Parts: sequence; structure tokens; C-alpha cells
Amino acid sequence: MSTSNRKETVLRALLRYGLPLVIVLVAGVAAASWLGGGGSEGVVQPIAFNHQMHIKGKEEMACKDCHRMVEKGPHATLPSVNQCMLCHEEAKGKHADEPKIRQYAEKKEEIPWVQVNHVVGHVYFSHAAHVSWAKIDCSECHGDMKNRTEPVTHPQVDHLNMDRCVACHEERGASNDCLTCHK
Repeated sequence: MSTSNRKETVLRALLRYGLPLVIVLVAGVAAASWLGGGGSEGVVQPIAFNHQMHIKGKEEMACKDCHRMVEKGPHATLPSVNQCMLCHEEAKGKHADEPKIRQYAEKKEEIPWVQVNHVVGHVYFSHAAHVSWAKIDCSECHGDMKNRTEPVTHPQVDHLNMDRCVACHEERGASNDCLTCHK
């Protein structure tokens, strides 16, 4: 085999196998970083939010009180500063970060919460379908938020993946047709 034929054969092999492998590896690393909610160190939330204080405290709030679209749409939504101000226009307690809520409101800025739970882009997930229709408790996917005293900086449950979703659909008799969840 001539040198030019060998180079052509090697180049074809690289294009056929090497380039797709590199693309898959880069995409895998990027997806792992994105799904990890900020890596091993996690993200920094703007307010040291205490779920336990809000859920088990005097107010006994429900997830849907702050995550307003959880029963109505695909996204649960993060609380707006206006939602927080419904209760926090005046000081409610002694939490050091409580005045920050009013500062955001005075500046007419939203609280820059950092979302930590994600599904990959080709997956369609509806909170409304799971919460309203299937009556799945938030803790099944998000863990024990009722007892959480620190802000969420990492995904709370490490099983938000296709295997767990398929298993849950099988347990509940829900469709596992690919187009149910994949765009």
C-alpha cells in the first residue's frame, strides 16, 4: 500500500470513528457538567433559603405556594420577588437574609435564583402531568425538601435519569412510548 493510500485510509478511519467519538466525549462532559448543577462545589444561591422554615413553620406553606406553575404547566417555576413580598413586605423573623428580599423588591429586580435540576434538551417533562394528573409527591423526584434548612445548591436526587423515569412509568402503568417524553 502506498503512503498516500495509507494516509487516506487513516484519514477515513479518523473521520468515521475518531471525530464522532470526540463529539460524543465533548457532549458527554458538557452534559455532565450542566446536569450536575454547578459541579461538585454546587451553585451559590442569592438567599440562604430555608425550606423547612416555610413548610413546617407557622405558615405551613405547600410547594405550589412558591412554585406556582407546578400544577398548571411544564415548569414548576422559581418564586418571584413579588411572591416573597406577599409575606415579607415587613420583617417576619430574624433570618439574616430576609432584608435582601425587600432590597430586590425596592430595586424592582427579581431574585436571581439558580436552577439546579435540569432535564436534557431533547426530553419533554411536564410538572403538571406528574403533580396534578399522576399525583406524584414532589419528594419522589426532589427529595425531602420539607426538612431542608440550607439553600438548594445541587440536584437533590441523583436518579433523575431515563432508567428511573422508565421504571416509574412501568410501576404506575404510564406510557413508555418514546414520544411521550422525547421531542
